[in-house]
Amino acid sequence: MIVCNFGGSTGLTVCIMHLALGRRARLRQVSYIRELVADLPHVVVMGDLNFGCDSQEMRLLTRGGGLTQPACHMNTFPSWRPIRKIDHILVSDTLQVENAKVVEYPLSDHLPIGIDVIIPTGMRFAA
Repeated sequence: MIVCNFGGSTGLTVCIMHLALGRRARLRQVSYIRELVADLPHVVVMGDLNFGCDSQEMRLLTRGGGLTQPACHMNTFPSWRPIRKIDHILVSDTLQVENAKVVEYPLSDHLPIGIDVIIPTGMRFAA
Protein backbone atom coordinates (compact mmCIF):
# COMPACT_ATOMS: atom_id res chain seq x y z
CA MET A 1 0.00 0.00 0.00
CA ILE A 2 1.16 3.51 -0.82
CA VAL A 3 -0.31 6.47 1.08
CA CYS A 4 0.51 10.02 -0.01
CA ASN A 5 -0.72 13.24 1.55
CA PHE A 6 -0.74 16.49 -0.38
CA GLY A 7 -1.34 19.69 1.55
CA GLY A 8 -1.14 18.60 5.18
CA SER A 9 -3.99 17.60 7.49
CA THR A 10 -6.64 19.45 5.45
CA GLY A 11 -5.24 18.37 2.07
CA LEU A 12 -5.77 15.38 -0.18
CA THR A 13 -4.74 11.85 0.84
CA VAL A 14 -4.31 9.26 -1.91
CA CYS A 15 -4.12 5.58 -0.99
CA ILE A 16 -3.08 3.07 -3.69
CA MET A 17 -3.20 -0.64 -3.00
CA HIS A 18 -3.45 -4.20 -4.26
CA LEU A 19 -5.41 -6.24 -1.74
CA ALA A 20 -5.16 -9.95 -0.97
CA LEU A 21 -7.01 -12.67 -2.86
CA GLY A 22 -8.29 -14.30 0.35
CA ARG A 23 -11.41 -12.79 1.90
CA ARG A 24 -10.25 -13.02 5.53
CA ALA A 25 -7.01 -11.16 4.75
CA ARG A 26 -8.90 -8.57 2.67
CA LEU A 27 -11.32 -7.88 5.53
CA ARG A 28 -8.36 -7.19 7.83
CA GLN A 29 -6.78 -4.95 5.18
CA VAL A 30 -10.04 -3.06 4.60
CA SER A 31 -10.53 -2.56 8.35
CA TYR A 32 -7.04 -1.08 8.56
CA ILE A 33 -7.63 1.21 5.57
CA ARG A 34 -10.96 2.39 6.97
CA GLU A 35 -9.28 3.24 10.28
CA LEU A 36 -6.41 4.97 8.48
CA VAL A 37 -8.65 7.32 6.45
CA ALA A 38 -11.59 7.73 8.87
CA ASP A 39 -10.68 11.20 10.12
CA LEU A 40 -9.18 12.59 6.92
CA PRO A 41 -11.24 15.22 5.08
CA HIS A 42 -10.37 14.46 1.43
CA VAL A 43 -9.44 10.89 0.46
CA VAL A 44 -9.01 8.86 -2.73
CA VAL A 45 -8.62 5.08 -2.29
CA MET A 46 -7.84 3.05 -5.41
CA GLY A 47 -6.43 -0.15 -6.78
CA ASP A 48 -6.99 -3.81 -7.48
CA LEU A 49 -9.13 -4.45 -4.45
CA ASN A 50 -10.18 -8.00 -5.46
CA PHE A 51 -13.78 -7.59 -4.33
CA GLY A 52 -17.03 -6.60 -5.97
CA CYS A 53 -19.34 -3.64 -5.55
CA ASP A 54 -21.81 -5.53 -3.36
CA SER A 55 -19.26 -7.31 -1.18
CA GLN A 56 -18.86 -7.16 2.57
CA GLU A 57 -15.52 -5.42 2.03
CA MET A 58 -17.13 -2.65 -0.04
CA ARG A 59 -19.88 -2.19 2.54
CA LEU A 60 -17.22 -1.87 5.25
CA LEU A 61 -15.37 0.83 3.27
CA THR A 62 -18.48 2.82 2.35
CA ARG A 63 -20.51 2.38 5.57
CA GLY A 64 -21.21 5.65 7.34
CA GLY A 65 -20.94 7.80 4.24
CA GLY A 66 -17.20 8.32 4.35
CA LEU A 67 -16.33 6.96 0.90
CA THR A 68 -18.36 6.66 -2.30
CA GLN A 69 -17.77 4.53 -5.39
CA PRO A 70 -18.35 6.63 -8.52
CA ALA A 71 -17.17 3.99 -11.03
CA CYS A 72 -18.38 0.74 -9.49
CA HIS A 73 -20.63 -0.21 -12.38
CA MET A 74 -17.66 -0.70 -14.74
CA ASN A 75 -16.08 -4.08 -15.53
CA THR A 76 -12.28 -4.16 -15.49
CA PHE A 77 -11.20 -7.80 -15.30
CA PRO A 78 -9.97 -9.62 -17.33
CA SER A 79 -8.79 -6.93 -19.71
CA TRP A 80 -9.40 -9.00 -22.84
CA ARG A 81 -13.08 -9.56 -21.94
CA PRO A 82 -13.99 -7.62 -18.79
CA ILE A 83 -16.77 -9.30 -16.79
CA ARG A 84 -15.79 -8.52 -13.18
CA LYS A 85 -15.72 -5.32 -11.12
CA ILE A 86 -12.76 -5.81 -8.79
CA ASP A 87 -10.77 -2.63 -9.46
CA HIS A 88 -12.10 0.49 -7.78
CA ILE A 89 -11.60 4.15 -7.08
CA LEU A 90 -13.42 5.39 -4.00
CA VAL A 91 -13.52 9.03 -2.93
CA SER A 92 -14.57 11.03 0.10
CA ASP A 93 -18.02 12.54 -0.14
CA THR A 94 -16.22 15.90 0.13
CA LEU A 95 -14.78 15.43 -3.36
CA GLN A 96 -16.64 15.87 -6.63
CA VAL A 97 -15.92 13.38 -9.42
CA GLU A 98 -16.43 13.76 -13.16
CA ASN A 99 -15.72 11.57 -16.17
CA ALA A 100 -15.49 8.19 -14.43
CA LYS A 101 -14.50 5.64 -17.04
CA VAL A 102 -12.68 2.41 -17.78
CA VAL A 103 -9.74 3.10 -20.06
CA GLU A 104 -9.63 0.63 -22.96
CA TYR A 105 -5.88 0.16 -22.79
CA PRO A 106 -5.01 -3.44 -21.86
CA LEU A 107 -1.44 -3.27 -20.56
CA SER A 108 -2.11 -5.94 -17.94
CA ASP A 109 -4.84 -8.40 -17.02
CA HIS A 110 -6.87 -5.48 -15.59
CA LEU A 111 -8.19 -2.41 -17.39
CA PRO A 112 -7.42 0.89 -15.65
CA ILE A 113 -10.10 3.19 -14.28
CA GLY A 114 -9.88 6.95 -14.69
CA ILE A 115 -11.70 9.76 -12.92
CA ASP A 116 -11.37 13.53 -12.73
CA VAL A 117 -11.41 14.80 -9.14
CA ILE A 118 -12.53 18.39 -8.63
CA ILE A 119 -10.36 19.83 -5.86
CA PRO A 120 -12.33 21.88 -3.32
CA THR A 121 -11.82 25.64 -3.49
CA GLY A 122 -9.12 26.85 -1.15
CA MET A 123 -7.19 23.58 -0.92
CA ARG A 124 -3.44 24.25 -1.21
CA PHE A 125 -0.84 21.65 -2.13
CA ALA A 126 2.37 23.69 -2.04
CA ALA A 127 3.78 26.63 -0.14
